[in-house]
Amino acid sequence: MVARLMNHWVAGGFLILFCWVYPALWVMAESDSEQSIRRAVDHLTGAQLESGLFRYEHNFLNGHDTRKNNVVRQAGAAYSLAEYQLSHPDPVARGAVEKAVMAFYKRSLVWKSGRLFALKKTPGKAKAGATALALLSALMIVDESSLQVLNEAIQDWLKGLLALQMKNGGFEARPGSGKQSAYSNGEIWLALAYYDLINPGEKRVISALERADRAFIRTYGDQPDVGFFHWGVMAAAIRYQTTGERRFMGFAAQQMRMFLYELKPVVKPWVNSCYSVEGLLAGAGVIAGSSRYQDLYKKVILRVEREMEKNLRLQIKPGQKFLQMGPKRYLAAPEIPDYAGAFLNGLYRPQVRIDATQHCLSAMVKVNQSEG
Repeated sequence: MVARLMNHWVAGGFLILFCWVYPALWVMAESDSEQSIRRAVDHLTGAQLESGLFRYEHNFLNGHDTRKNNVVRQAGAAYSLAEYQLSHPDPVARGAVEKAVMAFYKRSLVWKSGRLFALKKTPGKAKAGATALALLSALMIVDESSLQVLNEAIQDWLKGLLALQMKNGGFEARPGSGKQSAYSNGEIWLALAYYDLINPGEKRVISALERADRAFIRTYGDQPDVGFFHWGVMAAAIRYQTTGERRFMGFAAQQMRMFLYELKPVVKPWVNSCYSVEGLLAGAGVIAGSSRYQDLYKKVILRVEREMEKNLRLQIKPGQKFLQMGPKRYLAAPEIPDYAGAFLNGLYRPQVRIDATQHCLSAMVKVNQSEG
């Protein structure tokens, strides 16, 4: 039974797509939901290093932090906190985002007339997707009181991304590579769509978006990609909100249908799938009021319910000392309580990595905003 229809709402400049909500979707009481969100935020802000970057990954099997790092996931951690603070005004979260954005900008390399975010000072290490998420993070916290350098970062990253656009409308994943990535195409599309939403009328952005719109609807309509899915559907949702063009609704519906029946037809209980919920809920908000897509809408909401029910079990609770790896199988580690609020990479993956918590924070915020 459908509870209610919520309208589209723009809060703090960020598009929040509300949708029809089934009572069963709410697998936690409201107070529990807010507590889980708060714990995830506390974990991410607590994981921020003096440099402004975030502690990347901890492995409970050996008790050590992973030496690896990932520039896109660093930017993604800031993006999730930026999104959170739009609906939950929080000076601590906002301060963490600003500190991260400044760190990202300092590490950005000159590319043509703009800049691209990289962890190492070589052009080959710069990534378009990381730059897009850094740009989104900055856009979500900038206001009239912001430092001028924040506006400079926004313009430099925007110019860098626009300089990566190829003749076919897609974007180079790395400068000078000539190669695209489904992930970065989706991330850039979302960043440009959001920029146009809050800064309408800029011809350079509109032109780039029109080319990207055509390219991505054609390319990923014919060849769906799980890496593009959630970023692309969120971008299509904003494009629909901005333009009112039904092709974006149709594309969102198509992508969700292909996700449910082709890309990920089975709910896997051992997988952290919060990323998928981000795309599914954004798409559900677009098709909610359309009689044409009501059957698909119901299937999407039921899928979100099932995904979140098992995803929430992956969050480490306060005081927790063991990880349950399966029936009568547990992993004990003395530092587990220090990671309260973090989400495991998966049921059988006893590590906590910033993107696992990032996606779950964003998913919980989107679910919570629907006020079921």
